[in-house]
Amino acid sequence: MQALLTAFDPLMLASAFGALLVFGLLFYLMQERGEARSRSDLRKRLDISAPARPAAADGEPPPDRSAARRAAGKFARRTNDFYASSDPKSLRAMQMQLIQAGYLHPQALGYFIASRIVLALALGLLVAIAVLLALPHWVLTTKLMAILMAATIGYFVPNFLVGRRIKQLRQLNRAGFPDVMDLMIVAAEAGLTMEASIERIAHEIERTYPALSRQLAIAALEIRAGRPLDQALRAFGERLGLEEVQGFATMIQQSKELGTSIADALRVYSDEMRHKRMMAAEEKAYALPAKLSIPVTAFILPIVIGIAVLPTVVRLMNQ
Repeated sequence: MQALLTAFDPLMLASAFGALLVFGLLFYLMQERGEARSRSDLRKRLDISAPARPAAADGEPPPDRSAARRAAGKFARRTNDFYASSDPKSLRAMQMQLIQAGYLHPQALGYFIASRIVLALALGLLVAIAVLLALPHWVLTTKLMAILMAATIGYFVPNFLVGRRIKQLRQLNRAGFPDVMDLMIVAAEAGLTMEASIERIAHEIERTYPALSRQLAIAALEIRAGRPLDQALRAFGERLGLEEVQGFATMIQQSKELGTSIADALRVYSDEMRHKRMMAAEEKAYALPAKLSIPVTAFILPIVIGIAVLPTVVRLMNQ
């Protein structure tokens, strides 16, 4: 044994063992790659492919199967069912507000109501702990008022966020709807029907105006499902919350009833919408001097008066 160890160098043995190990790993990887390629070729020939997971829309929660997600979904469904049985009118109004804000998930209303309850309880509990630990000298009535105010703020924070989101989307949709009208004019002059033009335009403006494209795609799906064009366009206007879109639906219906050219009506309506947008911009520009008068009066005028009056006051005091 000792003779064998002296005959062979340990470094040479280690190098040979490492080379064999690397060769085995390379051989295994090549075998795995060849088998995977053959399986993929067979899958292509048999047209077997895993279904692609649909991308989540704006406002939808990510697909997660965790226990917290399941509990939140269950709580949202129960809250939605409770409000649907108790006050369906206000539930419908809240659902329309969420749709105008871009939250199109089926359980969006349940998540919204659940978030209001959870935020109210969480903020109320945090303020209660802070008041009891940091401010023990406060009167009990003051403590209760602070807790109630925190819970009220937490309850109305989701409403504020949804309202802000609605305003942002309305501005974007109002800015993009004249471009949609121009595309409709081009589609109408090219010979496309209104249904086909709506579907085509929804695909064309997907990158520039994604929220407007999504609502147009919903209107196209409703028309394809058998809903009349005027009703689908009215529902489209309600989802956007814009008076211009509702007037557009009325204009399309009247053009069809009277037999006039839809392209001419769209061109006139598009010019009118751009004129309204320009008038709104001019109104903001003309209101700017009146708005600037408040900070000028509050911050600049006292300094000017002080600079003009203080030397005279100092001179009189010295005399």
